[in-house]
Amino acid sequence: MPEGRGSRIDSGTLRAGGFATRHPERLRAAADLLDQAAAAGDKAAGRFAEARVDSTPFGISPQARELAARWASALAARETDARVLGDATSDLAGRLRMSAGTPRSTGFRGRLAVAP
Repeated sequence: MPEGRGSRIDSGTLRAGGFATRHPERLRAAADLLDQAAAAGDKAAGRFAEARVDSTPFGISPQARELAARWASALAARETDARVLGDATSDLAGRLRMSAGTPRSTGFRGRLAVAP
């Protein structure tokens, strides 16, 4: 896409000596923000898992059991989505750090311990 028509990257930034070598501090800062987002995704996944485990029974009727099963299934799906998003975000942060010449993360990327 030519400059001025939606592209914010000129062709020189994609070659050796481009953006990554001229602005490694910006890439590291972006990677730190991505680490924070990944940690938030992990926290959300943990909350979905806790909600699934801590859910109270809806009742003993067949309709109530079906509703409870659907609710648990929806929570499990959201937990999986949040974990996948967190992992992909963390991978992207690692790629940015590698581009900036800093292979190690400076942010926390720990998993929350929750019961299945």
